[in-house]
Amino acid sequence: MNTNLILFITIAIVLLGIITFSYLLGRKKKGIENWYIGGRSLPIYVQIGTQFATVMGGAVIVGLVGTAYSSGWSTLTYGLLTMIGFIPFLFMAKWLRNSGFETMPDIIRHIYGHHPILSMLAILCTLIVPFGWMITQLIGFGNIFSTITGIDAPIIVAIFALISLAFVLPAGMTSVAWTDFIFGCAMVIGAVIAFFIALNLGDGWQTIMAKTPSEISDFPDGLAAVGTGTVLFWIFGVMPGNLTNQQLYQRIYSADNSKNATISIAVTAALFALATFWSSTIGLTVHSLNPSLDNPESATGWFLTQTPDWFLIMFAVFIVATIMSTLSSAVQSVVVTITKDIYTNYINPDIEEKKLVSVSRLVSIAVLVLAVLMAILYPQALGWIVASFAYSVSALLVPILGGFVLRDKNLLDQRAGIASILLGILGSASAHALGSELYVMYGLITSLIGLLAVAGYNKITKEN
Repeated sequence: MNTNLILFITIAIVLLGIITFSYLLGRKKKGIENWYIGGRSLPIYVQIGTQFATVMGGAVIVGLVGTAYSSGWSTLTYGLLTMIGFIPFLFMAKWLRNSGFETMPDIIRHIYGHHPILSMLAILCTLIVPFGWMITQLIGFGNIFSTITGIDAPIIVAIFALISLAFVLPAGMTSVAWTDFIFGCAMVIGAVIAFFIALNLGDGWQTIMAKTPSEISDFPDGLAAVGTGTVLFWIFGVMPGNLTNQQLYQRIYSADNSKNATISIAVTAALFALATFWSSTIGLTVHSLNPSLDNPESATGWFLTQTPDWFLIMFAVFIVATIMSTLSSAVQSVVVTITKDIYTNYINPDIEEKKLVSVSRLVSIAVLVLAVLMAILYPQALGWIVASFAYSVSALLVPILGGFVLRDKNLLDQRAGIASILLGILGSASAHALGSELYVMYGLITSLIGLLAVAGYNKITKEN
């Protein structure tokens, strides 16, 4: 039987089983709170599974494998910086879980007060990361499966997007989180087997290292092989990136208690660092076997074409699990922001809960169609995730962390929030337009200046 046919049948069977599970879960877990934040009742193992599945996705199995192919251990640097970036969550998790938040704009409103300009700025900046992630997952899936099957990437992207709706529509966060847990288990199994297959294809670790350029494979020198400028950009843009990623905030909100929310964050951070070690291994192995790929982001797809058919089929299921979970999570996050923070707050505040769920499903379809178009027009996986992190960090990191630290000092108001967000965007965009690779750093500096300037003015005013 044709390998492609077996592949599609296997994936169809797996997806049908998970979709059925998702549908049954949706019939049991109804209501908008389940759609938005999983009913605030997710057990710790589901918490860890959905967080890990969310931060994996196309960036890890496509973008970071491509980075490892061209820059070796730099991928591990990306993972370690990301892990460090999770640390503030450990201090914030209890407050976040117990404050009754549903979105990131809720945090901004809680700290700075209600103001239409502040709310819209927070909403727009919140949408940047999950929407960027949606595009990343679609690009990653298209790149890999077009290499494996020979089918044009745009067709695969469209089909994949359509299937992903089946994981979001039944019960929003609840169905996404539980299917993420199942997908997360599949990810671990697939990654372990892939690791040993890669070592076997490369004739062992020593041979792989000997066949790759020393500037990318030597340790620890290879950690900075991507270049000092890029590493600095990662420090300012990627390391704190998850602190402005609503998908992770929603998972903290959805925990069954604050202790488990904190533990799950710590475990997820460690797992992500291990995942980027896996990406490094695959990328270096492919470089040792084929150092002349035109596009580094095709490294994962090329690796699969060199493996036995049984593994290609099994790993394809792993890829579907990885990317599907992150895509469905990103879709749900975008939809929650649009329906709660825009539609409910400003357009139809008296909408019935049942109708709001229906509206959420329609919005899911609309945003996914837009993401498909963007993925087809601008197919660069890692570039989308890095750019979305950079601008989101420039705008929201200081207002959130600074607001958390100063929340009880009676120094912050709407003006402080607006100034911090606006100056963060303007500082980052101006530096980017002038060609600076560290534009996110300038955004953070100007954002901090805006926050402290208004807070200082408020302090002087109160003292006088």
